[in-house]
Amino acid sequence: MRCLVLLATVFIMLTVNVGASEWTLAGHTSLNSPAGLDFTERQVKGEAGDATLWVVTFDPKAHAFAVMDNPNGAFDLGSASQKRGALAGVNGGYFQPDRTPLGLVVRQGVEIHPLEHAKLLSGVLSVTPTAITLQRTGAFKTSPAVREALQAGPFLVERGKAITGLEATKNAARTVVFQNAKGRAGFLICKSATLAGMAEMLSTASLFPEGDVVRAMNLDGGTSTALWVRGSPPFYAHEWKTVRTYLAVVPR
Repeated sequence: MRCLVLLATVFIMLTVNVGASEWTLAGHTSLNSPAGLDFTERQVKGEAGDATLWVVTFDPKAHAFAVMDNPNGAFDLGSASQKRGALAGVNGGYFQPDRTPLGLVVRQGVEIHPLEHAKLLSGVLSVTPTAITLQRTGAFKTSPAVREALQAGPFLVERGKAITGLEATKNAARTVVFQNAKGRAGFLICKSATLAGMAEMLSTASLFPEGDVVRAMNLDGGTSTALWVRGSPPFYAHEWKTVRTYLAVVPR
Protein backbone atom coordinates (compact mmCIF):
# COMPACT_ATOMS: atom_id res chain seq x y z
CA MET A 1 0.00 0.00 0.00
CA ARG A 2 2.83 2.34 0.92
CA CYS A 3 4.45 1.63 -2.48
CA LEU A 4 1.24 2.52 -4.33
CA VAL A 5 0.97 5.84 -2.47
CA LEU A 6 4.58 6.65 -3.34
CA LEU A 7 4.00 5.84 -7.02
CA ALA A 8 0.85 7.98 -7.07
CA THR A 9 2.77 10.90 -5.53
CA VAL A 10 5.54 10.61 -8.12
CA PHE A 11 2.96 10.50 -10.94
CA ILE A 12 1.27 13.68 -9.68
CA MET A 13 4.63 15.47 -9.43
CA LEU A 14 5.54 14.46 -12.97
CA THR A 15 2.16 15.62 -14.29
CA VAL A 16 2.59 19.03 -12.67
CA ASN A 17 6.14 19.42 -14.01
CA VAL A 18 5.18 18.43 -17.56
CA GLY A 19 2.41 21.04 -17.62
CA ALA A 20 4.66 23.87 -16.38
CA SER A 21 6.87 25.95 -18.67
CA GLU A 22 10.21 27.17 -17.35
CA TRP A 23 12.03 30.10 -18.93
CA THR A 24 15.63 31.14 -18.36
CA LEU A 25 17.60 34.21 -19.40
CA ALA A 26 20.41 33.09 -21.71
CA GLY A 27 21.65 36.55 -22.72
CA HIS A 28 21.10 40.20 -21.80
CA THR A 29 22.55 42.98 -23.98
CA SER A 30 22.14 46.72 -23.39
CA LEU A 31 21.46 48.66 -26.59
CA ASN A 32 21.91 52.35 -27.41
CA SER A 33 18.95 54.49 -26.39
CA PRO A 34 18.11 58.09 -25.45
CA ALA A 35 18.80 59.30 -21.91
CA GLY A 36 16.12 58.14 -19.50
CA LEU A 37 15.29 54.95 -21.40
CA ASP A 38 16.62 51.46 -20.75
CA PHE A 39 16.73 49.36 -23.94
CA THR A 40 17.85 45.74 -23.92
CA GLU A 41 17.83 42.63 -26.06
CA ARG A 42 17.20 39.40 -24.14
CA GLN A 43 17.75 35.85 -25.30
CA VAL A 44 15.28 33.54 -23.57
CA LYS A 45 15.23 29.73 -23.46
CA GLY A 46 12.22 27.62 -22.56
CA GLU A 47 10.69 24.20 -22.98
CA ALA A 48 8.65 25.49 -25.93
CA GLY A 49 11.76 26.88 -27.69
CA ASP A 50 13.92 29.98 -27.73
CA ALA A 51 12.76 33.58 -28.03
CA THR A 52 14.24 37.06 -28.29
CA LEU A 53 12.75 40.02 -26.43
CA TRP A 54 13.48 43.67 -27.16
CA VAL A 55 12.51 45.60 -24.04
CA VAL A 56 12.17 49.36 -23.40
CA THR A 57 11.49 50.73 -19.89
CA PHE A 58 11.33 54.23 -18.38
CA ASP A 59 10.44 56.20 -15.26
CA PRO A 60 6.84 57.55 -15.56
CA LYS A 61 7.83 60.62 -13.55
CA ALA A 62 10.07 61.75 -16.40
CA HIS A 63 8.40 60.22 -19.46
CA ALA A 64 4.95 59.08 -20.55
CA PHE A 65 3.16 57.12 -23.23
CA ALA A 66 1.53 59.02 -26.10
CA VAL A 67 -0.83 57.75 -28.78
CA MET A 68 0.06 58.49 -32.39
CA ASP A 69 -2.89 58.25 -34.78
CA ASN A 70 -2.44 57.22 -38.41
CA PRO A 71 -5.94 57.33 -39.98
CA ASN A 72 -4.84 57.42 -43.61
CA GLY A 73 -1.85 55.09 -43.38
CA ALA A 74 0.50 57.91 -44.35
CA PHE A 75 3.16 57.03 -41.76
CA ASP A 76 5.08 53.97 -40.72
CA LEU A 77 6.25 53.73 -37.11
CA GLY A 78 9.62 55.30 -37.84
CA SER A 79 8.31 58.39 -39.62
CA ALA A 80 5.47 58.81 -37.10
CA SER A 81 7.92 58.61 -34.18
CA GLN A 82 10.28 61.13 -35.74
CA LYS A 83 7.44 63.56 -36.47
CA ARG A 84 6.17 63.26 -32.88
CA GLY A 85 9.63 63.70 -31.38
CA ALA A 86 9.32 60.32 -29.67
CA LEU A 87 12.15 58.59 -27.88
CA ALA A 88 10.74 55.15 -28.77
CA GLY A 89 7.58 53.67 -30.21
CA VAL A 90 5.67 50.47 -30.96
CA ASN A 91 2.53 49.57 -32.88
CA GLY A 92 -0.69 50.18 -30.95
CA GLY A 93 -4.25 48.85 -30.83
CA TYR A 94 -6.46 46.78 -33.08
CA PHE A 95 -8.34 48.16 -36.08
CA GLN A 96 -10.86 47.15 -38.75
CA PRO A 97 -9.92 46.56 -42.43
CA ASP A 98 -11.22 50.08 -43.17
CA ARG A 99 -8.77 51.37 -40.49
CA THR A 100 -11.50 52.17 -37.93
CA PRO A 101 -10.00 51.58 -34.46
CA LEU A 102 -11.28 48.81 -32.20
CA GLY A 103 -11.76 50.07 -28.67
CA LEU A 104 -10.97 53.30 -26.88
CA VAL A 105 -8.43 55.67 -28.41
CA VAL A 106 -7.66 59.04 -26.80
CA ARG A 107 -4.95 61.32 -28.16
CA GLN A 108 -3.98 64.60 -26.47
CA GLY A 109 -7.27 64.67 -24.58
CA VAL A 110 -9.45 64.05 -27.65
CA GLU A 111 -11.44 60.82 -27.93
CA ILE A 112 -10.88 59.38 -31.39
CA HIS A 113 -12.90 56.22 -30.76
CA PRO A 114 -15.10 55.22 -27.77
CA LEU A 115 -14.65 52.42 -25.27
CA GLU A 116 -15.97 49.02 -26.36
CA HIS A 117 -16.90 45.93 -24.39
CA ALA A 118 -15.56 42.80 -26.06
CA LYS A 119 -13.67 39.74 -24.82
CA LEU A 120 -10.53 40.69 -26.73
CA LEU A 121 -10.53 44.29 -25.47
CA SER A 122 -9.99 43.40 -21.83
CA GLY A 123 -7.69 46.25 -20.79
CA VAL A 124 -7.03 49.98 -21.03
CA LEU A 125 -3.74 51.84 -20.88
CA SER A 126 -4.33 55.45 -19.80
CA VAL A 127 -2.13 58.46 -19.11
CA THR A 128 -2.89 61.50 -16.94
CA PRO A 129 -0.56 64.41 -16.11
CA THR A 130 0.64 62.51 -13.03
CA ALA A 131 0.28 58.78 -13.72
CA ILE A 132 0.26 55.86 -16.13
CA THR A 133 -2.40 53.24 -15.42
CA LEU A 134 -2.84 49.77 -16.90
CA GLN A 135 -6.14 48.25 -15.81
CA ARG A 136 -9.06 46.04 -16.73
CA THR A 137 -11.68 47.60 -19.00
CA GLY A 138 -14.35 47.23 -16.31
CA ALA A 139 -12.27 49.24 -13.84
CA PHE A 140 -11.50 52.13 -16.20
CA LYS A 141 -13.35 55.39 -15.59
CA THR A 142 -13.34 58.13 -18.20
CA SER A 143 -12.16 61.52 -16.95
CA PRO A 144 -11.01 64.89 -18.34
CA ALA A 145 -7.67 64.09 -16.72
CA VAL A 146 -7.06 61.25 -19.19
CA ARG A 147 -4.84 62.71 -21.89
CA GLU A 148 -3.93 59.49 -23.71
CA ALA A 149 -5.62 56.08 -23.75
CA LEU A 150 -5.50 52.86 -25.73
CA GLN A 151 -7.77 49.84 -25.28
CA ALA A 152 -6.48 46.40 -26.25
CA GLY A 153 -5.96 42.91 -24.85
CA PRO A 154 -5.92 40.28 -23.70
CA PHE A 155 -4.39 40.97 -20.30
CA LEU A 156 -1.32 38.74 -19.90
CA VAL A 157 -0.16 39.43 -16.34
CA GLU A 158 -2.09 40.71 -13.33
CA ARG A 159 -0.69 41.15 -9.80
CA GLY A 160 2.51 39.53 -11.00
CA LYS A 161 0.83 36.30 -12.11
CA ALA A 162 0.35 34.96 -15.63
CA ILE A 163 -3.29 34.93 -16.72
CA THR A 164 -4.47 31.35 -17.17
CA GLY A 165 -6.46 30.00 -20.11
CA LEU A 166 -4.66 32.01 -22.79
CA GLU A 167 -4.17 30.59 -26.30
CA ALA A 168 -1.18 28.23 -26.21
CA THR A 169 -0.73 26.81 -29.74
CA LYS A 170 -0.37 29.72 -32.17
CA ASN A 171 3.05 31.36 -32.40
CA ALA A 172 3.12 34.92 -33.71
CA ALA A 173 4.98 38.19 -33.26
CA ARG A 174 3.82 39.95 -30.07
CA THR A 175 3.77 43.52 -28.79
CA VAL A 176 3.23 44.08 -25.07
CA VAL A 177 2.87 47.07 -22.74
CA PHE A 178 3.62 46.57 -19.03
CA GLN A 179 4.39 48.01 -15.60
CA ASN A 180 6.83 46.59 -13.07
CA ALA A 181 7.10 46.34 -9.29
CA LYS A 182 9.57 49.24 -9.12
CA GLY A 183 7.17 51.67 -10.76
CA ARG A 184 8.70 51.64 -14.23
CA ALA A 185 6.60 51.31 -17.38
CA GLY A 186 7.56 49.97 -20.75
CA PHE A 187 6.85 47.94 -23.84
CA LEU A 188 8.47 45.06 -25.65
CA ILE A 189 8.26 42.98 -28.79
CA CYS A 190 8.87 39.29 -29.33
CA LYS A 191 9.11 37.86 -32.84
CA SER A 192 7.46 34.54 -32.02
CA ALA A 193 5.45 33.37 -29.00
CA THR A 194 2.02 32.11 -28.04
CA LEU A 195 -0.10 34.31 -25.79
CA ALA A 196 0.28 31.78 -22.96
CA GLY A 197 4.02 31.61 -23.51
CA MET A 198 4.29 35.38 -23.52
CA ALA A 199 2.40 35.57 -20.23
CA GLU A 200 4.70 32.95 -18.70
CA MET A 201 7.81 34.83 -19.83
CA LEU A 202 6.50 38.11 -18.44
CA SER A 203 5.77 36.54 -15.06
CA THR A 204 9.24 34.95 -14.80
CA ALA A 205 11.20 37.25 -12.49
CA SER A 206 14.65 36.19 -13.71
CA LEU A 207 13.90 37.52 -17.20
CA PHE A 208 13.24 41.02 -15.81
CA PRO A 209 16.04 41.86 -13.34
CA GLU A 210 15.05 45.55 -13.40
CA GLY A 211 11.80 44.67 -11.61
CA ASP A 212 9.12 41.98 -11.68
CA VAL A 213 6.33 42.61 -14.20
CA VAL A 214 3.12 43.17 -12.22
CA ARG A 215 0.71 44.07 -15.05
CA ALA A 216 0.97 43.43 -18.79
CA MET A 217 -1.38 43.70 -21.74
CA ASN A 218 -1.12 42.43 -25.28
CA LEU A 219 -1.33 44.98 -28.11
CA ASP A 220 -1.92 44.27 -31.79
CA GLY A 221 0.68 41.79 -32.99
CA GLY A 222 1.50 39.64 -35.99
CA THR A 223 2.36 41.68 -39.06
CA SER A 224 1.64 44.89 -37.11
CA THR A 225 4.47 44.28 -34.63
CA ALA A 226 7.18 46.93 -34.74
CA LEU A 227 9.65 48.73 -32.48
CA TRP A 228 11.54 51.97 -33.08
CA VAL A 229 14.10 53.51 -30.69
CA ARG A 230 15.79 56.84 -31.35
CA GLY A 231 19.52 56.67 -32.08
CA SER A 232 22.18 57.25 -34.72
CA PRO A 233 21.02 55.26 -36.58
CA PRO A 234 17.70 54.41 -34.91
CA PHE A 235 16.88 50.83 -34.01
CA TYR A 236 13.94 49.79 -36.16
CA ALA A 237 12.23 46.39 -36.21
CA HIS A 238 9.88 47.26 -39.07
CA GLU A 239 6.18 46.39 -39.27
CA TRP A 240 4.94 44.52 -42.34
CA LYS A 241 1.90 46.71 -42.84
CA THR A 242 0.77 50.21 -41.87
CA VAL A 243 -1.40 50.32 -38.75
CA ARG A 244 -3.97 52.72 -37.34
CA THR A 245 -2.33 53.67 -34.03
CA TYR A 246 1.16 53.70 -32.56
CA LEU A 247 2.28 54.06 -28.95
CA ALA A 248 5.23 56.37 -28.25
CA VAL A 249 7.42 57.24 -25.27
CA VAL A 250 7.78 61.02 -24.93
CA PRO A 251 9.18 63.38 -22.28
CA ARG A 252 6.66 64.70 -19.77
